[in-house]
Amino acid sequence: MAMDKKILVIDDDESVIWVIRKALEPLGYDIETKTNIKAGLKAVDRFKLILLDLMLPDGNGLDALKEIKVFSPDAVVIMVTAHGRMESVIEAMKEGAYDYLEKPFDIEELKITVEKAFRDISMREELLKLRQDKEDSASCHIIGKSKGILKVFKEIGRVAPKDVTVLISGESGTGKELVAKAIHSNSRRKFRPFIAINSASIPKDLLEAELFGWEKGAFTGAVEKTEGKIYAADGGTLFLDEISELNIGLQAKLLRFLQEQEYSPIGSNKIIKADVRIIGATNRDLKDCIRIGKFREDLYYRFNVIEIKLPPLRERKEDILPLARHFLKESITLFELPPKDFSKDAEKIFLNYDWPGNVRELENSIKRASILSRGSLIERKDIFVNDYSACSVREFLEGKLKGFLGKMAKIEKSDLYETVTSEVEKALFTIVLKETGGSQVKAAKVLGINRNTLSKKLKDYKLI
Repeated sequence: MAMDKKILVIDDDESVIWVIRKALEPLGYDIETKTNIKAGLKAVDRFKLILLDLMLPDGNGLDALKEIKVFSPDAVVIMVTAHGRMESVIEAMKEGAYDYLEKPFDIEELKITVEKAFRDISMREELLKLRQDKEDSASCHIIGKSKGILKVFKEIGRVAPKDVTVLISGESGTGKELVAKAIHSNSRRKFRPFIAINSASIPKDLLEAELFGWEKGAFTGAVEKTEGKIYAADGGTLFLDEISELNIGLQAKLLRFLQEQEYSPIGSNKIIKADVRIIGATNRDLKDCIRIGKFREDLYYRFNVIEIKLPPLRERKEDILPLARHFLKESITLFELPPKDFSKDAEKIFLNYDWPGNVRELENSIKRASILSRGSLIERKDIFVNDYSACSVREFLEGKLKGFLGKMAKIEKSDLYETVTSEVEKALFTIVLKETGGSQVKAAKVLGINRNTLSKKLKDYKLI
């Protein structure tokens, strides 16, 4: 049985279920039934089409519809209603129901409605596939299983179907644009454009023109009329990254657009309507920006209808290795490399490092290491080239001494301990003295040893 021919029926009326089976099973549809909301909600994620009764033993079908649309926004729901409940049907349609059927069923109407629903599902999936192929859908896949990122997934699921403004906050490199894309992809706007602008990467005096467009001759260099990003995003989603970088004048115009869904291009008095969902992102505390007069308070509250806070990578350690493997797989495909994997030491340093640049730093490190590494194993030295801060002193020394010690251990009476200890001390004292301008007092403080002890060792090593 083809997966796209499966239908979930949530109804406690056995006669209704019998009619549905008799009408649809001969046409090749696979019918599964649940007699209450609780059981039905547990099964919805396996079905593209759901027939849902308005009145069920454990609650109202409208409440079930709302929950389905949050956690399975792609599901097509046909409401089933008895006579006299048209006001509920109207409400159901507002909440995203595809259609409704009245009891008792007209068999032909049931067949036609279900067939039409599956045609629309097929067309929608084809359109989505074409759009995803064009936009490289892999780039918006969020990977993680930590509590912090699972909380983000839940928030995306709740907010995506609701056409409200969203603020995404988090450190640079945490994946704010990926979250915005996920919200868009799970919203009713998913078949319309997703347009992204990084406010920090565009000169502030050009950002207004980039957003709203301009008329010919509106300013020097405006040789022809140009539509802005808001026009391009009509019907879809506009993602504004680093909104703290917007100047105060542009903030006022953006606020007007958020309130009225209308704007005027530069050099024009024409009012243009646009149906655009705005998602903003920032790596700064906007309340601090408000206090110093860099961000409008009214715009902040307009943006902050719902805020999704992204945790830094150092707070989601259990996601690091799955992310690293994902980026390695991508790199092998992208750069046409032979199969590679991480050594145990490399995996250890992944988990011990704080990743101040977050997921973006991890991705870039993996890409570089996949190219520079020799052989099938990526070692820690491949990941942090010339970046000793990524390793502890012990790890750095272990890496440097490994080959030397292997050779020395084979030589009898090599005085290994004395040789290594003295050479490390010589190097350490030389470096610290240079950094402190030759001052033994300062060097002793930095080293945490007595000045007389330092002076004696310097003489023994003939460093003074």
